[in-house]
Amino acid sequence: MIVSISFTAVSFANPNLTISTTTTSRDLPLDENAPLVLSLSKDNYTLTVSGVEGRCESDPEQKISFSQPIQLSCSAPLIIPLKIRFSGDYAFYYNAVEQTILFKRQAKKNTRQAFQRPLPTLQCEQNTTTHHTIKLGNSFEEGTQLREVFTNQILRVSNQQVTLAPSPHSGGLVLLEPVEETSHPFNYRNANIYFVMVDRFNNGDVSNDNSYGRKPDGQDEIGTFHGGDLKGVIEKLDHIQSLGTDAIWLSPIVEQVHGFIGGGDKGSFPFYAYHGYWTRDFTKIDQNFGQDEDLETLVKEAHKRGIKVLLDAVINHSGYATLADLQFDDIEVVHSSDLPKKWAQWVPNSEQNWHSFHQHINYESQQWSQWWGGDWVRAGLPSYPKPGSSDTTMTLAGLPDFRTESDETVTPPTWLINNPGTRVEHKENYTVSDYLLEWQTDWVRRFGIDGFRVDTVKHVESDVWKRLKSEATESLQLWREENNKTGEPFWMMGEVWGHPAYRTPYFDDGFDALINFDMQKKLDKGAVCFSQMSDTYQDYSDKMQQSSDFLPVSYMSSHDTELFFSRYKSFDIQRNAANALLLSPGAIQVYYGDEIARKIGPYADDFHQGTRSSMNWAFDEEQQGLLAHWQTLGQFRQKHPAIGAGVHKEIKQDNAYVFSRQFENDKVVVAFIGH
Repeated sequence: MIVSISFTAVSFANPNLTISTTTTSRDLPLDENAPLVLSLSKDNYTLTVSGVEGRCESDPEQKISFSQPIQLSCSAPLIIPLKIRFSGDYAFYYNAVEQTILFKRQAKKNTRQAFQRPLPTLQCEQNTTTHHTIKLGNSFEEGTQLREVFTNQILRVSNQQVTLAPSPHSGGLVLLEPVEETSHPFNYRNANIYFVMVDRFNNGDVSNDNSYGRKPDGQDEIGTFHGGDLKGVIEKLDHIQSLGTDAIWLSPIVEQVHGFIGGGDKGSFPFYAYHGYWTRDFTKIDQNFGQDEDLETLVKEAHKRGIKVLLDAVINHSGYATLADLQFDDIEVVHSSDLPKKWAQWVPNSEQNWHSFHQHINYESQQWSQWWGGDWVRAGLPSYPKPGSSDTTMTLAGLPDFRTESDETVTPPTWLINNPGTRVEHKENYTVSDYLLEWQTDWVRRFGIDGFRVDTVKHVESDVWKRLKSEATESLQLWREENNKTGEPFWMMGEVWGHPAYRTPYFDDGFDALINFDMQKKLDKGAVCFSQMSDTYQDYSDKMQQSSDFLPVSYMSSHDTELFFSRYKSFDIQRNAANALLLSPGAIQVYYGDEIARKIGPYADDFHQGTRSSMNWAFDEEQQGLLAHWQTLGQFRQKHPAIGAGVHKEIKQDNAYVFSRQFENDKVVVAFIGH
């Protein structure tokens, strides 16, 4: 697996170090006063260095060597390959004077589990008076009555300005809207999407917590199922609605592999498919998450509240082969003599770790043909096509890679056709992609699903995505005709790992929006000083106005990068980051718990497990205050499509950052008067 490490441009005293794989990412600041120590696995990496300020030059052909300074570059990104031959702790030493980094192996294990980054050092507007006069440009006619949203003050436009006392709790933010309200139709370009990781959100039915023989580990429960389900989501729809949510993105709810693999580089915990991305059967709901009736109720109740439902579509890969599944499906590739009667109950002894379950599996057996089979997937197994080196032929994180490009007709494996409750059946002349697309769009046809968040876009051929959009659109139309419903066209949001906020040909492949991986780092500055978002806001808005089919979906936290709250552990910074995110042009995505500063959970030697901690529904006073702020801001955004879809225009004035947004007949003014 290739892992990319990059230094990204920020206005900090020091550069940033971003660590990412093809599926995960984490970024940390470099500090000239202390080394940054990281645990790296044996692998091939790439160092990309950029954003270095000052005067510096480098040799683009230089190679990284231990204990040899690497000269950084100010003029262009510097890309250096790095091969780690031994897993362990490694340190990056940053020299701000010489503009170099030094890379060393750490002899001692880094045991620090928590990291709190220093605040960016920025000059920002200062709030020095109790009343502020805000210039409005030509935004509103003279005499127009405006409401300031946080304080509910009613103001009258005079000489194209208003004077008011801002809220002391808004982070310096002022939101102005016309008192005379008008309704506006929903627009995906202003969408506020709430991402729920179902297992970690809310447990509505404790009777299904240990389906398929799954069980807690009795330790930190880092990679086990926590009990969240669709009934739990239904219970919390009013909470979700209160945030100004337009759509819920559910992590995959289809049946997952029943068992575990080893978690982390050292196999320190049992890792189950609680997250939903290791599918066993694409046609049925995992029993841990609920039943068809639960999904039907969820869609119905969400639609009552004006909330759309997006499912997570995974077409690139299936789940791993676990002991539990191999026994359940009678795939004879396991040495079972020293296993418990139920293989899923295996635990490592004192000389083993959770990776050691592999010792019981014969990966050279010809019986692997009885699993998915080489006509379905690439894998490092006998008679299977070997993984390739391209995005579309690699086995992402070692997961079986579906041969979506194949035009050969295939039959589903026997174990899948015999899977209890499955809707899988043999179809004449169907290819791998034919089956996968039908399995995905069947959810739309049966339940009226409004759209997909599509996983691992760059790892599947573009024509497959075009077909998915077309067939899902047709399926939704059929459901609506049968149920006497109307609505917006089927909508698809894609995950192209690392994709920034600009239009690329992926938008020609059926995608209405792509997740924007740039915003999370930009929020570091924006959370300290809102006016630092000025260039970003103008850039996003301009690009959206130039391309009617371009739409970024920005986020502050995600399951594959970081929890924003874990960066600074400050409720004020979390509130300010919410200001910067929810007022961003384009659509935005809120990760469950952002609105109450959900804390990072245990993670052992796999940091990203901590980003998926269980939602704590017993809010303390600070969390309630943050939630109230988030609700006010989210509902303001939902009320005004101009926020996400409108033309952004900065209104220049002293010691304040002010802009207007206008979309058709909807117009608002936002001002930042400093802290």
